[in-house]
Amino acid sequence: MQLAQSDSKPVALAQAGAWEGSPESGPDALPQDKARLIPLEVFINGARAGDWVLLDLNGVLHAPIDAFEEWRLMRKPDVPGVPYRGQLYFPLSSVPGFEAHLNALNQSLDLKFLPSAFATTRLVQEAQRGAQVTQPLTSVFLNYDVSYTQSNFSGQLTTRDLGALTELGLSSRLGVLTNTGVGHNLEGDPNLGPRGYVRLETTFNRDFPDSNMSLRLGDSTTRTGSWGRQVYFGGVQLAKNFTLQPSFITQPIPTLAGSATAPSTVDLYINDSLRQTSQVPSGPFTVDNFPLLTGSGQARLVVRDVLGRETVLVQDFFTHSNLLKQGLSDWSLEAGAVRDNLGTESADYGERFGSGLLRYGMTNGLTLESRAEGSGRTRNVGLGFTAALPDQILGQVALSGSKDDFNGTGSAWIVGAEHVSLKHGFTARAEGATADYRRIGQLDVNPSYRRQSLLSYTYSMDKLGYLGLAYARTDTWTTSFPITSYTGNYTLPIGQRNSLTFTATHVTAPTPANAIGVNVVIPLDNRTTVAGSTTTRSNGGGTDGYVSASQTLTAESGPAWRALAGRRAGENYGEGGLYYQGSHGLVTLDASGSDIQSTGRLGAVGGLVVADGKAFASRRIQDSFAVVEVPGYADVGVGYQSTVISKTDSSGAALVPGLLPYRQNSIRLNPNELPISAEIDTIEMVTVPPARSGVLVKFPVRSGRGALVSIVLDDGQPAPAGAQIELEGDTKEFYVARHGEAFVTGLQAKNTLRLKWNGQACSMTVELPGEAKGDEITRVGPVTCAGVTR
Repeated sequence: MQLAQSDSKPVALAQAGAWEGSPESGPDALPQDKARLIPLEVFINGARAGDWVLLDLNGVLHAPIDAFEEWRLMRKPDVPGVPYRGQLYFPLSSVPGFEAHLNALNQSLDLKFLPSAFATTRLVQEAQRGAQVTQPLTSVFLNYDVSYTQSNFSGQLTTRDLGALTELGLSSRLGVLTNTGVGHNLEGDPNLGPRGYVRLETTFNRDFPDSNMSLRLGDSTTRTGSWGRQVYFGGVQLAKNFTLQPSFITQPIPTLAGSATAPSTVDLYINDSLRQTSQVPSGPFTVDNFPLLTGSGQARLVVRDVLGRETVLVQDFFTHSNLLKQGLSDWSLEAGAVRDNLGTESADYGERFGSGLLRYGMTNGLTLESRAEGSGRTRNVGLGFTAALPDQILGQVALSGSKDDFNGTGSAWIVGAEHVSLKHGFTARAEGATADYRRIGQLDVNPSYRRQSLLSYTYSMDKLGYLGLAYARTDTWTTSFPITSYTGNYTLPIGQRNSLTFTATHVTAPTPANAIGVNVVIPLDNRTTVAGSTTTRSNGGGTDGYVSASQTLTAESGPAWRALAGRRAGENYGEGGLYYQGSHGLVTLDASGSDIQSTGRLGAVGGLVVADGKAFASRRIQDSFAVVEVPGYADVGVGYQSTVISKTDSSGAALVPGLLPYRQNSIRLNPNELPISAEIDTIEMVTVPPARSGVLVKFPVRSGRGALVSIVLDDGQPAPAGAQIELEGDTKEFYVARHGEAFVTGLQAKNTLRLKWNGQACSMTVELPGEAKGDEITRVGPVTCAGVTR
């Protein structure tokens, strides 16, 4: 809690009565006054505030300065303090709205203050900064997506295509280097063109989490902003990257305020949904840990004190991810050469350029955006604003200009507005450009649109469904007629999970056409969904339709399938697939057929990883991953959060992919697959990996075996329950249970145990037999403990 001071005005005061007594003596005594110290149990607005020693000076109660700070009370600054016995006291009457009631029988004091007398309590967002990024391993990974496809066309032509999409990566504490490529027609079918391999992207990425920045060398894409054009290029890029700190919030978050007369519970409802519960002391408070949302809505605070009395505060809010908090900047710098023919050429780089983007939060409701780019022939610069407008509307306006050596000068503009709420929302956007306007990487044969317009509206009717309307119009410089479309859809919920959707579309150019469709979705249990759709088109388009059923994959290992049959473009067709995802990858089998073509495809998707001196076959490495070690325990399920993804090998190691970078990931063992004698301190550990890097998660395991040792004394009676057992060379303690039996772990082939009981002790030698089978518990004894009596 952070405390903020206030300049509250004084109100009528009710002072506590006087108590008789003799003046104190000492170096700080006030001989002309009646002063004495009174120890009291203090209650503030009904809540206990601890035991304090107050000063009664001439019938006026004073409290030490430490008490005012702990009680969060704001004094009037013009009231002087009273030094007494080396401590500074201030009168309680210096706080607005003060009342005091003394209970002499139990030496307690009940103080009452107005809520405005307390410092403001701020409920701030809890950050994850305490979780330090885990040191990455030096790792090599290879992702593959291999498919073999055979197609037959009307029984006259058969093609066979073997293709592969690969990614080779190297990650270390310096960063991540990756290279992707695609191989096509690897079998050399003469009907599919030449066999070949094309390099796609080669990139080195290094993140700087402390400063929210990322450096990329090699192939990348430019950041566009609201009006730029994304360009593939090869070169260098340095940019802000706020995803490196998950708890860092860039957009302005509304502040909700309230007041509590006594310690209370505050429930926060967002659009009638409970989002969080907090505890606040007496006084005013603000909720600054507002859940991250985009759009508008209504927040409701329910303040409930210890007596069950409730106060409800309602406040509308508006925020958007396109806005930046006041004073926050977001930027990107790029320089290099434009990448041409990506996917068909391995290294086709064209004009050299440089570009930069800057976004800055001028206020919480106004964000400035500027962008500039330039090459040997084209220069472009623009300025834009995003603002929170009245009635919870987000507005946007931008203007840019260009100068090209071959096309001259040009300009472009954008105007937009949008509103999103629980019930309805709309988007309105229009943009246009002159014929001579050019951006970096834009071909002269593809000039910018003359004008584009979009208007959409959505309305939610709760149980009656969801309505959506849209209008779009596009004018180009290469055609003489605009293309206009009108679209409407209505989704009607049926039961708890089913839905029925009606769609209608009208297009005006180049040839007017209409389409009407109906779609039904029926989710079933066990991740299975049944769906059906039919669409009728005018101008000879006919009617298309299908019915389908599918079962999706889960994060854990298991099968999935899909099947579809229908009619498309006047032909009957069908398709289906079988899939199995295991800890080592995904295997796919797809088939499709129509009146003129049949196709079958067999595929495999997965990854290979070398890290920490071990090699693993894994699922595709898309995010971060962990090498998990549980020494001595094979075939134990390991996963992320509560999902089991892989199992440990014979050495007790496993690889867990799919971790979220720069976030806390809980790596968990399946306790049901651990042997009963497992000596593991914890089954869950947290790691924070860098992006696309591997980290080591090693579970602490005690070496040795466990055994149930039966112990008897000299008289042949079982050792007493509760006697302490120590294993020589080990710090862990064990205890004798009923019938003189003790379960001891960490045992080797030959061991020395020491038993302690009532100041007596004895040593015993315990030898273990051969390895136990499965979860069978090894039993030893009886072993005699000489010299100890009951």
